[in-house]
Amino acid sequence: MLVISIILVNLALIFYTISILNEVNRKILLPWHAVMFCVGLTCDILGTLIMYEIGGSTVRLGIHDILGCIALLLMVVNAIGSVFVLKKYKNLLTKFYKSSIFAWAI
Repeated sequence: MLVISIILVNLALIFYTISILNEVNRKILLPWHAVMFCVGLTCDILGTLIMYEIGGSTVRLGIHDILGCIALLLMVVNAIGSVFVLKKYKNLLTKFYKSSIFAWAI
């Protein structure tokens, strides 16, 4: 199970990196970027849940756990935000990449 969780977390990194670097390069949010954010988020959540089970289903309040929660929260906000921008706030399409790069850097 550990191998599966490692693969899932690395896939999340690959999906996020490809989509965010492309978004930053083009300086506009495209629909496939939002899809890649959601796929990356799904992989990251699944990998994290598997690791949580392997670790005895306990959360410690160490720096790793805190930063992991912050990172997952930023990814959720980024994925949901990208869908909202594409659906309702098209005037933000060329500005959204700035928040994406921040979430990716964390």
